[in-house]
Amino acid sequence: IKTFIYSGKNGKQIGSTGSLAVDGKARHIRLNLGSSPYFLFYTENSLYAYSLKDLYSAATGMEIKLPSLEQDPQWEKNIDRTTHRLSLPSSGDIRYLAKIPGRSRENILVVNSEMATLISAQNLQTLWTLNVSRVVSEPQLGYYKPDVLGIVLESEVGPNRKKVMIVESGSGAVQWDLKLNWRAESPGPATLPTADHRSTFLIWGEYQVPGNETRPRAPLQKLYLFHPSYTNVLLELRNSTDQIIAFNATLFERSRHACYVLLRGPQPSEEPGSVSLMKRKLKEDVSESRVIWLSQVAVDSEQYIRDRLYRMRFQSR
Repeated sequence: IKTFIYSGKNGKQIGSTGSLAVDGKARHIRLNLGSSPYFLFYTENSLYAYSLKDLYSAATGMEIKLPSLEQDPQWEKNIDRTTHRLSLPSSGDIRYLAKIPGRSRENILVVNSEMATLISAQNLQTLWTLNVSRVVSEPQLGYYKPDVLGIVLESEVGPNRKKVMIVESGSGAVQWDLKLNWRAESPGPATLPTADHRSTFLIWGEYQVPGNETRPRAPLQKLYLFHPSYTNVLLELRNSTDQIIAFNATLFERSRHACYVLLRGPQPSEEPGSVSLMKRKLKEDVSESRVIWLSQVAVDSEQYIRDRLYRMRFQSR
């Protein structure tokens, strides 16, 4: 991996281009440990940790002594000084690495082929583990309960089937889950914060009523909205046959305008072709949505639910 450090004052490069040795294609996250930022680079089989001081010294060839770049003693004990590999309690191949806000500092979520593990960034000890195999999308953050941070995990549970789980970040307890038919190329989930201190969850898949299974076929690609105020309701927003390369949800106009964005076109493995970018207002899709009951208990009329979720207010955190 090549590394570059640029001045935030004038934009000029500091020192020379650095090089980090890793055993494969790497992704990274940045953690703020209070004493100094640390950068975690991870491949399928290995995890590497570099303090900002390490990266600066590699780029300039000089040692620097600044209070803002003090290395964390606990972390340095667990980092191999030659290879910069970081030793963590979790084992197995690494699918995803994510930083999870904690009470005093960010923690680390490690997702491998068999489980998800939350590790304290303060002492590098395990806080909780959850058996969840074959996670198929990057973990997302959202709020199922007011002001209680949750993690959205999607795992493959069979051919063309996945389970969506909302997990409480503090305990690892599953707060809500749902099984959907699923296409491997479908986008991952997205979340939007709402004014009631919870989140709206946007999920791709195809819901099938239990006991109403039909002969095997390719699952459809549908976008659903879920809000914890109605734990037994999904809103089907749209049915897309397009190949979606990227999907995200965001807030515009000082949090009043909730929308999602789709980038459509050929997959990376296919021949080059045209792409299109589409933005949709969430309210427009909610007003025309189809209400799906996850249980037989219908607490309100379908139109009342659509109207209430249409009026839902969003608020940036």
